[in-house]
Amino acid sequence: MSPTNHFQRTCDFFSSEVKPIIQYSTRRRVDIILDYVSGKSVLDLGCVEHESIISEKKEWWLHGLIRQKANSVCGVDYDEHAVNELKQEGWNVCVGNVEDLCLNEKFDVVAAGELFEHLTNHRSFLESVKRHLLSDGIFVASMPNANSFNYFFQSLVFGHEVDAWDHTSFFTPVTITVMLKKCGMVPISIVLYQPDEIYHHDNRWHRLLACCSNRLQQLLCKFRPTMSRGLIIIAKCKSD
Repeated sequence: MSPTNHFQRTCDFFSSEVKPIIQYSTRRRVDIILDYVSGKSVLDLGCVEHESIISEKKEWWLHGLIRQKANSVCGVDYDEHAVNELKQEGWNVCVGNVEDLCLNEKFDVVAAGELFEHLTNHRSFLESVKRHLLSDGIFVASMPNANSFNYFFQSLVFGHEVDAWDHTSFFTPVTITVMLKKCGMVPISIVLYQPDEIYHHDNRWHRLLACCSNRLQQLLCKFRPTMSRGLIIIAKCKSD
């Protein structure tokens, strides 16, 4: 038996299974996700934004924006203190382990914004997702793109990535497609996004560096969209 040509197999896989479902966008991550939740019943996994209070995040807190667009939304997070605070303010949220979740309820959409890269058991998580999807439901998840120029630039300047202290893994359009297919899901779209906005930095030099990096990355993405900052995967359960 001849040795496997991994280069050719990966190129063929990308050309046949990944590239046809890729889109490129300069819109904000949250705005892209909102397209898929409008008028739907939604389960939002990892609903708490752990870096600031609600009053400071109204324009970009995914869970709050979903509630404005969806027909109904239930949020789940492991942070008991934050969940209890949200409950007191009238939010429909509960404490739960998203890697082993059973709410005995199904939804049109299961959303996971910037959660996938923090998990330790992706197969178990995707089983939880499938348990909560209606037969025609969709899974929408955003995550950093391991192929992004952003990470190359960070390593070039700092010698390491600078926004990954709690990340357990990174994915590319190819690897997230393989992961989903191996876990019984069918990717139907991948959105690579490189928006005009940049993350807030208190240090003005960091702001300047981030702005220059973002402009350069947008230019590169005109030629290589796969170097975008992040990716959003839209998938459904595989039919039996």
